[in-house]
Amino acid sequence: MAQANRNTPLRRAKYSLMQHLPGELGLKYRRKLRKLFAPAAEAEFREALTEAAGKICVDLGANLGQHTRTMAAHAAKVYAFEPDPWTAAELRKRLADVSNIEVIEAAAGTEDGTFPLYRTSSFDSDPVEQSQSSSLMAQKRNIDKASAVDVNVIDFPAFLAALDGDIAVIKMDIEGAEVPLLEALFDHPVKKRIGHLFVETHESRIPDLLARTDALRARAATMTQPRVNMDWK
Repeated sequence: MAQANRNTPLRRAKYSLMQHLPGELGLKYRRKLRKLFAPAAEAEFREALTEAAGKICVDLGANLGQHTRTMAAHAAKVYAFEPDPWTAAELRKRLADVSNIEVIEAAAGTEDGTFPLYRTSSFDSDPVEQSQSSSLMAQKRNIDKASAVDVNVIDFPAFLAALDGDIAVIKMDIEGAEVPLLEALFDHPVKKRIGHLFVETHESRIPDLLARTDALRARAATMTQPRVNMDWK
């Protein structure tokens, strides 16, 4: 209850203003603001899944499958993208009991190919925790460039276009790579087949993406198909 009491209109207004401060201070308040909106995004996600019966869901950055499993309880089919070899193998083990999930050991991108996935320097000592931070983006602050592994990348707009059915929900948590992917997806005709899109953004970890992320937020706010929530956490 105490945590809920801190999520007030006044606090949201304060953080909304202070996120525009320069440098690290502004990024700090941007992170704080996104956390305030996260519970509403979770609630919208659960509501969106009630419309997923007989349809497809996609989990981009499935990690160890918490949200993948939730999607599978509502959708006819779930595609779970997880590029890291260790994490994908663990994901398959944890979801082996769910028949309508297909694990795709690849990252979602704007073209097919093979690219380095950057892990943190602590990945080997604690892969369960550290697997959440792996990224295709070399400029992400908490990765180690010396710890990269090559992974497959799939042209995601083309992947969606080839699916036989409507896509009810996409959850996207891909550690900075969401920016180029959304820029491509928002211009692709397949967006009209997506019901809801939930995105975690990472500009606080990759400040170079700040302006492009803000531009995507502004564009998303005007879209009705899909409905886009960029406050996933």
